[in-house]
Amino acid sequence: MSSIEITVIDREGVKTPGVEWRDEESLMECLVRNSYPILATCGGNASCSTCHCYLDEDSFETAGEIDEDEEDVLDSLTDDEREPTSRLTCQVAWEMDLEGAEVTIGPF
Repeated sequence: MSSIEITVIDREGVKTPGVEWRDEESLMECLVRNSYPILATCGGNASCSTCHCYLDEDSFETAGEIDEDEEDVLDSLTDDEREPTSRLTCQVAWEMDLEGAEVTIGPF
């Protein structure tokens, strides 16, 4: 099993470097395993926005394309919530190149 380390910024602005993300997990599963308050109401099927996050710009580019289902959910966010680097953590797959990514948990 491989893993990388990412930095997570929670909703209170607390920055935690060195969070382990294992290769068999989505970003959502990593955050849940590390006790971050991600509801994942839809179970990781890109049909809700309860796992919304912001990635740093480099990681956003590395994380791959946003598919139509994810885009539809992100479009349902308010203008105050949606940022250019918004993603659903359930749709971000582990990738070695995401080592050092900075993930900010979106508003609830």
